[in-house]
Formats: sequence, C-alpha cells, structure tokens
Amino acid sequence: MHQSFHALVTLAFAVVIGLGSAALASSQDRYRINTTPEVLVLNTAPAGAAPAEMTPVTSASGTVELQRTFLDEFSSFTPNTPPWQHRADYGPAHVYWNRTLKTSGQQQLYVDPAYRGTGLWALELNPFSVKDGVLEITGSHAPRDMVPQIEGYKFISGMLSSVVSFEQKYGFFEARMRLPGGQGVWPAFWLKRGTRLAPEGTPPWPPEIDIMEHIGEANRYHVTSHWDLPPDNEFSNLKLDVEDPTERFHNYGVLWDEERTVFYLDRQPVAQIETKSNHHVEMFILINLALGGNWPGPVDETALPATLEIDWVSVWQFEGK
Repeated sequence: MHQSFHALVTLAFAVVIGLGSAALASSQDRYRINTTPEVLVLNTAPAGAAPAEMTPVTSASGTVELQRTFLDEFSSFTPNTPPWQHRADYGPAHVYWNRTLKTSGQQQLYVDPAYRGTGLWALELNPFSVKDGVLEITGSHAPRDMVPQIEGYKFISGMLSSVVSFEQKYGFFEARMRLPGGQGVWPAFWLKRGTRLAPEGTPPWPPEIDIMEHIGEANRYHVTSHWDLPPDNEFSNLKLDVEDPTERFHNYGVLWDEERTVFYLDRQPVAQIETKSNHHVEMFILINLALGGNWPGPVDETALPATLEIDWVSVWQFEGK
C-alpha cells in the first residue's frame, strides 16, 4: 500500500505451503472457472517509450490479447481456503504483526474465524460474507471483551491474499468493486512479491504495484508504483477521477509487462509508468480494507461499519506465456 511495507517474516512454513497446495487441488473448480470470454482483447496505451514517472493516459492505441489464468466470482466463500488466506505474507497465522501493516499506522487487525489472538481458541471473528455473488469485507469496532485478546486493537477488518495459491509475472490483474467511504476508511487492491521469492539477503518489499487505493476523497482514487526502500522510498503516484465509487461498481486493473505498467479503469487505460527493474518477478494479489493510517489519517468511528464489496477478481496472461 502507499506507505512503506516491511515484511517481518523470519520463518518459511513448508507445512502451510503443503496444506495450501492440497487444498488448492480440491477447491480449484470454485475459483478457476472457465467462463466466456476466455480470451480478452484489451485496449493499450499509446506506443512509445514508457515514462519514468506516473503519467496520465488520455487515449488508447492498439489492442492486446490475453488468456485468463485466474477467476474468483465468489459464488461461495469459506475463509482460509484457497485461493485466499487473510494475512499479508507467509508466516505465523496468529501473530498480530502478520495481520496489520504497522509501518503504515493502520488501526485495525485483519481477522478471520480461525484467528485466536493471544488465546488458545479461535475467536470466530468473521469480517467476510457473500450476498448475491458479491463478497463483502466489513471493517468495524472489535467486540470490547475481545480487545485484550487482539493486542489492544479496537477495530477489525479483512484481507484477501493469494500468496500461498497464486502468483504471476506480467499480465492483466483486475477486480470489480464498490468502495466504502468515510474519513480514514482505506480499501486497497495491490500486488506484492512474496517473501519466499526474494533473493537471499534482499527484503521482499519492494516491489509493489497499487492498482487502487481510496482514502475517502469523493470521486478520486490513487495508483502507485513502489521500487525502492527507505530512506529513499522511491515511488510514483497519481490521483485519478472515478465516478461515484461508493455508489457504483467499477473495474480497477493493471496491465504489466516487461516495458510498461498501465493502470486501467473500466478497461480503459488511465495512467502508465515504465516497469521498474525490480518488478520483473512474480507477484501475488492483495485486497484489504484498512481503517486509519499515516496516509489517510485516523478512522472516523462514525463511518463504521464500512463495507468493501468485491464482485470478482480476474487475472489474464499474454498469449504464448
């Protein structure tokens, strides 16, 4: 997300990966669905050298064909089953630092029904629900009696992470969503390299591609490319217009290849930047609803509960790759 993200993972959990792979095979039909169109023809940004900084795209030029590699339409949803887990990366499921982005100043903890906090038993906190084929992630006040068991966090919310089930280098990543509003309510759709893919001695962050971040500004959202560590923390960001994002569903996407990274709204290119040197790696999908942070400011408690609605998530790959 827009603020610096540092994975604090120190262990690789082969057992978790193994279990994830087994579950993936048994539940694959639920989310990798062969539906029309299997081939997507997408408008592309104008030809020419990609800009070094994020730049608006005001017209399209040419097309590209892609083949679908991933689709979840949320016909059903069971937490902690492939393709989704509910923490930011590999690592222990029950430690708080893997369930919030503390360096971003987030005020919530990402939970799921199996999360047990500091205790021995699942707290059965569930921010997820499905209504008419739409997944809802709700951020809310934590039950007061459970606050001591969740490291003192007063707010809870949800995250989707495909880190143990799906990663891809290049292609078109897209989600159709209706966003919540309110001060400090911070939904995001982004890509990140997994810890296990980072070269030895290299931190897993960056790279990061932020396809959509909304921080409560009416009819505006942000796209960002991150490519350098603090203290330089090099990134390029652009604020884009979107019509009634809290009232209407929109498609937010990014087309990413060897040369350029192009951001899309409703399948039209709206911004682009050159693909940075450390972005030529597989990345996984994250969608989360943060509450409060260094960037948007503290959450307005009167805006809660707040709900992010996700109609579907889809990924496509360039033909022949």
